[in-house]
Amino acid sequence: MDSNYKFLIIRFSSIGDVILTTPLVRCLRAKFPTAQIDFLVKKEFAVVLSGNPHLNNILIFDKNAGKGELRRIRQFVKQNKYSHILDIQKNIRSIFISAGSGAIVSGFSKKLVERDLLIRFGINIYKEIKPVYLRYFESIADLGVEYDGKGTEVFPAASEAEKVTEILEHNQIPLDMPLLVIAPGAQWENKRWPEQGFATASDTFCSQTGAYPVLIGGPGDVEICKQVQTLMKTPSLNLAGKLSLMGSASILSRANMAFTNDTGMLHMAQAMKTSVIAVYGPTTRELGFFPLPENSRVAEIEISCRPCTQKGLHSCPKKHFRCMKDLKPEMVSDLAIELIINKAINLDITGKMGKETGFDV
Repeated sequence: MDSNYKFLIIRFSSIGDVILTTPLVRCLRAKFPTAQIDFLVKKEFAVVLSGNPHLNNILIFDKNAGKGELRRIRQFVKQNKYSHILDIQKNIRSIFISAGSGAIVSGFSKKLVERDLLIRFGINIYKEIKPVYLRYFESIADLGVEYDGKGTEVFPAASEAEKVTEILEHNQIPLDMPLLVIAPGAQWENKRWPEQGFATASDTFCSQTGAYPVLIGGPGDVEICKQVQTLMKTPSLNLAGKLSLMGSASILSRANMAFTNDTGMLHMAQAMKTSVIAVYGPTTRELGFFPLPENSRVAEIEISCRPCTQKGLHSCPKKHFRCMKDLKPEMVSDLAIELIINKAINLDITGKMGKETGFDV
């Protein structure tokens, strides 16, 4: 009986990583429709899972709650008698919480040896390139749960969509105008494509398609977005620091195209089924965090020192930053046009693309 199964999924952070668990959550629910499925996540990322219809409960880990927080969660997990814990985090905290729970604990391969050899010594022994969202399914392989091919998903509240509509109307942007959303920020400096690149690529794309550019980002991205906007020739709307995380999801749901770095906004765009061009410099697809191939393209250049990191660094170890500086704006704008045309061909549509692409090509 499904009701005999009680699952706890542990993934504390971050935005992109939590989004990448959503196929696992959905497919687990499809296999066990009446089971209890809970998710343990850091407080600041819980909103990513809000409204997810496949979860029963979202459990919060507040890292600022003091030393007793982990013990509190561990005790709760033990008392709740989960049958299975899917440890998708696999760190000291998640292991501590799972220990003594009485549950069957499973995880996935982080490919630590392969990863370290590739990053530290440039030795590639990966036998296959398997994205992380598919590696997560290793945690439930024994239960016969398989990926359904439907990608990632998030569920912004209707109120967020209403706020976005109000913002567009207030700025006199027609609701049927195609939008290019630009997310030029990134937590790590060496994952940021220079502002001029975003500005030039966006100007070119908008001049070719008639799209209206909208910049988004969190409070830490305000200055970067301001610089991109200043460098652009095309009039634009800068919403950096003005939207909640799920507000950003809502504007992405309206967008016809997104330009991003290797950040959470890339994965948010994909979760909202928005076409995306992602700029990758210091990381490579072997590490598992490239976008799902559906409806995306990756802008990258081959250079011998890639990858130099898994998550990101504050500077280029080689001091030249060629993986980003040598990546030309026309590569991004050309990939975006190619993606639109290919999507139109696949839809067997000519002329006005309508809601499917939103562009004349």
